[in-house]
Amino acid sequence: MSRVSRTWAIARYELTWDLRKKRTYVVVGLFLFAAFVLGYLWPVIWGKSVTTAQLQLGISFGSGLWWAAAVFLAFTIFVSGLFPLLIGGFISADSLASEFDSGTIVPLFSQPVRRVEVYLGKFLAKVLLLLAVSMLFTLLVLALSEASVGAQTDLGMLPLVVLAEFGAFLEFAALTFFIGSFSRSGAMVLGVMLALFIVLPAPLLLEFKFGTQEWMFLLPVANADFLLGHVIPWYIVQPGGVMVLQGGYALGLGYAPPVAVTVVSALQYALAGLAANVVVPLVAGYYLFRRAEVKG
Repeated sequence: MSRVSRTWAIARYELTWDLRKKRTYVVVGLFLFAAFVLGYLWPVIWGKSVTTAQLQLGISFGSGLWWAAAVFLAFTIFVSGLFPLLIGGFISADSLASEFDSGTIVPLFSQPVRRVEVYLGKFLAKVLLLLAVSMLFTLLVLALSEASVGAQTDLGMLPLVVLAEFGAFLEFAALTFFIGSFSRSGAMVLGVMLALFIVLPAPLLLEFKFGTQEWMFLLPVANADFLLGHVIPWYIVQPGGVMVLQGGYALGLGYAPPVAVTVVSALQYALAGLAANVVVPLVAGYYLFRRAEVKG
């Protein structure tokens, strides 16, 4: 078998086990329930007149863009990023850790496969699963929005929204692979992930002094929120426009004025940050995984 074939075989093995886990269906089910609530139930209960989402930086979505607003709300109502952690992190938490913990990594390594093929194959399975979830959620929100508030617009932006969701999930999946490379417990991986979820966005406290700056789109975890909550909405409404980032107070040091940046520039920063926050922990995780001792 070629290296590609062996990697794909590992991916199918991993995907098969993922589809047998109850946690996968519980997490995805909760996520799709959120799609139903935000895409359909919200405007039906409260009326079409309230289906306008006012974003933090000043963009408003009317009923014709409710599908995009619902995606934004899904990622902000749940503590601005908790959904990506639940989907990308929870599904991926025990991908490596449980193999070491249960000892099943031993027979796996006894097969004619290299560690890089095991590592990449397992991550490929997460890529396929998370991409499917992202597409399913967005399409479901779109269909429900059509049913609740009528015809939706700007459907050409749908792939970009799916990409942003998928990237946010993938970022947390990459972090779990990094942690799982040296941890031997899926529960410990999730615990560390929750801690990182709280700690990593801490530099955003700099907003009090400097206001929102373009370089903040590169910060781990936080960039997924920026991408889905601010940059993508602006790009849908005004792709060639300028977005004004919020100023901030320096706690006795004065006021930092708002900063104007082009929407395209902000999108480039956010996507670059997302890519870096997937690739860096993934590469570092493989470095540790390659040197991990196997007992048994």
